[in-house]
Amino acid sequence: MPAFDVPEASLSEAEFLCRLFPNGGEMGARIRQLDWSATQLGPVHGWPQSLRTAVAVMLGSRIPMMVHWGPELVHFYNDGYATILHTKHPGALGQPAAPWWAEMWPFLLTIFEPVLAGQTTYFENGLVLPNRQGFVEETYFTFSHSPLYDEKGAVAGIFVTALETTASVLQQRRLALLSHLTAQTALATSPAETAQHLIGALATNPHDIPFALLYTHELRAEHAHLRAWFGVPAGEPAAPAALAAASPLHQAWPVADALRQAEPLLVPSIAERLGALPAGDWPVPPQQALLLPVSLGEGSPESAVLVVGLSARLPLNEAYRSFLSLVADYAGRALARAQAAAEDRRLTQALREMNASLDSFVHIVAHDLRGPVTNLRGLADAYADEEPGPAREHLVALVRHEAGRLSDTVQGLLQVLRAQYEAPVAEAEVAAWADLYAGVHAELAEYLRQQHGTVVTDFAAAPRVHYPPAYAASILKNLVHNALKYRSPHRPPVVRIQTRRDGQAVVLTVADNGRGIDLPRDHERLFQPFTRLTGEGEGAGLGLHLIRTLIQQRGGTLTVASTPNVGTTFTVVLPGAALPR
Repeated sequence: MPAFDVPEASLSEAEFLCRLFPNGGEMGARIRQLDWSATQLGPVHGWPQSLRTAVAVMLGSRIPMMVHWGPELVHFYNDGYATILHTKHPGALGQPAAPWWAEMWPFLLTIFEPVLAGQTTYFENGLVLPNRQGFVEETYFTFSHSPLYDEKGAVAGIFVTALETTASVLQQRRLALLSHLTAQTALATSPAETAQHLIGALATNPHDIPFALLYTHELRAEHAHLRAWFGVPAGEPAAPAALAAASPLHQAWPVADALRQAEPLLVPSIAERLGALPAGDWPVPPQQALLLPVSLGEGSPESAVLVVGLSARLPLNEAYRSFLSLVADYAGRALARAQAAAEDRRLTQALREMNASLDSFVHIVAHDLRGPVTNLRGLADAYADEEPGPAREHLVALVRHEAGRLSDTVQGLLQVLRAQYEAPVAEAEVAAWADLYAGVHAELAEYLRQQHGTVVTDFAAAPRVHYPPAYAASILKNLVHNALKYRSPHRPPVVRIQTRRDGQAVVLTVADNGRGIDLPRDHERLFQPFTRLTGEGEGAGLGLHLIRTLIQQRGGTLTVASTPNVGTTFTVVLPGAALPR
């Protein structure tokens, strides 16, 4: 270190720099090492005292500071400001400002010109768009720009004090979105409405999320379906209505991979993948997207993936990832609450219907039990009065018949109760329709022969089903038996059985050429327990009620179409029963 009593002119450039700026951390060392004679400012011996003092003050501060000096506004900056510059450091030191800030020079001139005219400027949390990491970045700063005067009293430079507030501004913006998301989804009353509110809330922050797509996927389904979106029109290549769950090549978004990994999945270069996307609030469209698996809770039959576009103006750093993970977490909680609320409403309605059905059922059972009991009492009295002989034996036969009717009624009651309470918990298995029908045919073979009937089956479109086998067989048996029982007196019965797929559902149709049903008159009675539309045939009138109960308990439907004297078609829809192709 040169002694301070040595005259300035006797010191070399390096020695003089060490005297002027002995400290200053990394930037002090770089200023001392730089060959200033090769810059526009020239050798340090020729610098005015005002510049030397300004640089010394700057280096002595831990607050980010910069000095611009001369007509070309040559850069000086300290360690605090070096962290702000990122890739512009250290190259900007000693260089004119304009070439290094070309991407935002018009904006900077609006700040510099008043300062060069002698004014001090200040702005808080102002948007600045520097290119300091290889792309134009959204940043926020609180700046103070003050004029620096030379020895003649003229403005010769600018003294800059800066605090980067990007993290604080982004955090406040993102917290506002999460708060808005919570408030909006709390108003929703169904999963579909929740999805719309969720995406609507995300649309309020296009700076962080330029577009969003919500896909949901049901267990064992072949496709994930688009439920809500913003920023990209639905149906466009970037927002297809459905995505294959098996993740084939060349589809828009690898949703299946995101679900399988259960972790955020980055999709880079989306313009090359899908073409240019709408730019949104920035002039540059998003270049990357993040697929966020959305957990709907353990045991949920549905999963979801939120596809979010990433801002072209922000780096995907830890804070950005954490924010998007919170968005996915909030979304999952909101959708899970909506699913639970919808299930509560469904169960409440089912309970109301069950109670109403139980009232009706008790009335019907009481009515059907009254007849056999009354007959048995009358027959018992007659038996007591009758002398032994053929007449008494006939009374015994009648007693047995009425006891059989009573037993059938009680067994029917037990069947209804089992269907009502056991169907929802029965285990689904993979079963072949041909095997199920083979068992039904074996049971009905003699009855089919007696009726001179024909059964035609076509299971090619949906040969297998994921359903409790006993229930599937019971549905088949009851529908085929009814078709044979209510045959037309004018022609042999022909029953046609067919299965097909409808999305993730299996559809079973059983059509006959029988006598048909007067649906305007009998539709309401058709599925009631202990109902027979004609006085012919045996049975308790429970078959259709039982199988409809089984089907509805598992979310399916049983419908009927019929024309009197032409025939009847029953259609069974079993949701979620289709297997992957």
